[in-house]
Amino acid sequence: MEVKPRILAIIPARAGSKGVPGKNMRMLAGKPLIHYTIVSACESGMLDTVFLSTDCEKILSFGTSYPEVQGLLRPKELAHDDTPMMDVITNMIHYSDKLGLSFDYVCLLQPTTPFRTKHLIDKTITYLIEQQGDSLVTVRKIPDKYNPHWAYENQHDYLKLVTGDKEIISRRQELPDTWHRDGQVYITHMDVIRAGHLYGEKLVGFLNEDSPDVNIDSMQDWLLAETIAKNGFQS
Repeated sequence: MEVKPRILAIIPARAGSKGVPGKNMRMLAGKPLIHYTIVSACESGMLDTVFLSTDCEKILSFGTSYPEVQGLLRPKELAHDDTPMMDVITNMIHYSDKLGLSFDYVCLLQPTTPFRTKHLIDKTITYLIEQQGDSLVTVRKIPDKYNPHWAYENQHDYLKLVTGDKEIISRRQELPDTWHRDGQVYITHMDVIRAGHLYGEKLVGFLNEDSPDVNIDSMQDWLLAETIAKNGFQS
């Protein structure tokens, strides 16, 4: 009988934000932004434990009002704009170790992507296991006009292709498909996490067509999220 892998979800939620002040507790369609990510995690059929990492008592109190959520106040030194996400994850792993909990994978769910559907988490976990990868990110196809094979950078005041190619691909039909991460789901095997990495060598991309492509970093992103929420998006 195949043993189901044990999966820990981590929801990181700082109090501070420069782009959208107080965004994790800011009301989106009548509910705090973080509510949407907590609900998607709690509704997953494949996550075993949900941890909330925050530097804010208010966020901690709200998050742990959901029975399935455990919370931890992170140290202030892990609550800066430039704090690496791996440091936050490592802090939570140390906490789970102290509790005597053991997991095979970590699933990172950021509150800035509130329109993650309730099925997406389970789909990505299943896909990663099927593909025998060690990590996964949800991705979207990059439109042809933004394809990196058509992108330039400045090198010594002259434009050079960012790919390093000498000649540009002239025909759209010859462009290779490329993808960008959308921030909705990250999953990584615990061995990779303990080695200090978010991505392993066998990184799997899951094409996300389940939900709107919104990752809230600015007020423009917030206004887009409000429009989607007001139009009655259902997870």
